[in-house]
Amino acid sequence: MRLHPHGIGASYVGSVHWAAVLESISELRDHYEEEEEARMLATSDHVLLQCPGPRLLYEPVQATKAHLLASIPARPVVDRMVARYFNAQGVVPGILHSGHFLREYQKFWQEPAVMPCIWIGLLFSVMCVATLYQQSIEDPADPETPERVRVFREQTLHSLVLSQYTRGGEYVLETMINYLICESFMSQDTEIGLWLVQGIIVQLALSQGYHRDPQKFPSISPFAGEMRRRVWAIIVQMDLRLSSQMALPCVLKLQQYDTAEPRNLLDTDFDDATVELPPSRPETEVTPVLYSLAKGRIDKMTGLVNDVVNDTQEHPYTEIMELDRKLQEAEASLPPIFRWQPLSQSFMVAPQIVMHRVLLQLAIQRLTIWLHRKYLAPPYTQPRYQYSRNACVQAAIKILEFQQIVLEETQGDGLLYSARWARWMLLSSRPRAVFLLGVSILCYYIQLAKSRPDVSLDQGTGAKIHNLLRNAYPLWLHSTTVSREARRAIDHLSLMLGLQEQESGTPFTGSATATPQDTEMSLDQFTWDAFEECIANFPASTAFGSEFMGPSLPSSSSATSISTADLLSMNLNTPESGGWMDRGAFKP
Repeated sequence: MRLHPHGIGASYVGSVHWAAVLESISELRDHYEEEEEARMLATSDHVLLQCPGPRLLYEPVQATKAHLLASIPARPVVDRMVARYFNAQGVVPGILHSGHFLREYQKFWQEPAVMPCIWIGLLFSVMCVATLYQQSIEDPADPETPERVRVFREQTLHSLVLSQYTRGGEYVLETMINYLICESFMSQDTEIGLWLVQGIIVQLALSQGYHRDPQKFPSISPFAGEMRRRVWAIIVQMDLRLSSQMALPCVLKLQQYDTAEPRNLLDTDFDDATVELPPSRPETEVTPVLYSLAKGRIDKMTGLVNDVVNDTQEHPYTEIMELDRKLQEAEASLPPIFRWQPLSQSFMVAPQIVMHRVLLQLAIQRLTIWLHRKYLAPPYTQPRYQYSRNACVQAAIKILEFQQIVLEETQGDGLLYSARWARWMLLSSRPRAVFLLGVSILCYYIQLAKSRPDVSLDQGTGAKIHNLLRNAYPLWLHSTTVSREARRAIDHLSLMLGLQEQESGTPFTGSATATPQDTEMSLDQFTWDAFEECIANFPASTAFGSEFMGPSLPSSSSATSISTADLLSMNLNTPESGGWMDRGAFKP
């Protein structure tokens, strides 16, 4: 919890938020508080002409149904966007049945004025999601795309308001889910408004009984019941995802709903006339909902872990280890197609599937950090917590290794180029928080290793961390989605790493690394919005200004020390060195 100066208010993030980890590095906290106070004062006296939050919460609507219809593009243009939406399998959630939607789509073009405003809003939301997806793979980018996205987003929210969406009804949840997806990927930073919109979606779904399994209600047809299960599964996942991004408790609890998982079915397996749903296809068959099923199994663990880490009461270590065991079981229960395999063993796997594996692994590693990050702190140096310390550091390393693989392999000659939408998607606000968490954990552990003799960093682990951090900064710098969070966090981390900014537009240069004066403070004390300017280089000569001494992590049997000179003497970018580029050897 942090009170903002001059009566501006307070902000809170949970202890597992990446910002809370960085707060534990005292010189960063002091620097940030001075800068944050100046920033808040500079902005508090000005009315923002364009609110950065979701437009649904702020924008008055004066449009009419006629205005909505007049702004729809020509049918050939809309046809292409609708096709793109339904063909982007795995990128777009399977909340719409393709056959059912296309029948209503044909009806719309026959008599546009007859269709309700909310269905028109659904169509606009489909066009907005499809255009954002197209933007992520355009090369070069179409300069008119941002304007199209703006129009489609605004017409979506106009339709929602004109339809009095707070009353619920057909198409409302599907439209709002698509709308929230658009807002999420257009948001450069963590935006609490997204969480609030998700809360509205949850309450609307509860008011319409989506939290109860349709099989208990004979009046709901098999087709409608299965689509309700699909929609509910996405709502639960989005609640978990946005809550975890904010490091706040989830709106939904497991005991509040009994809706079953959707079945692993193709849209061609059932339709409006289906009397009895067919059984699920085997999980070796990829359908539009299989990834959602896989994600749901990890998300169940997210809910359990979230409850523990956000609880104000202390939980015994045995409970933490039990959750760790369950997390490993959840990973083992994933459909075979979504279990991680090194890229060297995945040449015959569709890039889209590989990207889904990466997203699942990022979720798993994040939960591992959430469970064990507390035991990095100095009060937990006893041998019984060694597993947690090692698990936390290794999870952070894996997160940055995945980031490196994605950003490298989605280049023009990369193995994942055809799934290059992931590069854009992974640097949006939600997944980016996972990467910042990984960076924060590693930097915090570096400071502990430098300042305390009872905290260790063996030579191999130290070299790997050095290489990952050195490569992370240019990647953030050259990202096309540079956010206030990313810029400010990298800037503050540069202070801890002994880097100082020279003239504008020049790389950072090295200086002596400052020794933290207060690394024994709790990890639970900070609220930090984040990073400011990505630096152009991460000079290896300044990454670790002092040697790391102490007993090694479990992977090493003897105490070691590693200096900057030692690190520079290693060729960490070659497969022979065992660095991240050796993709075949990387097995999370």
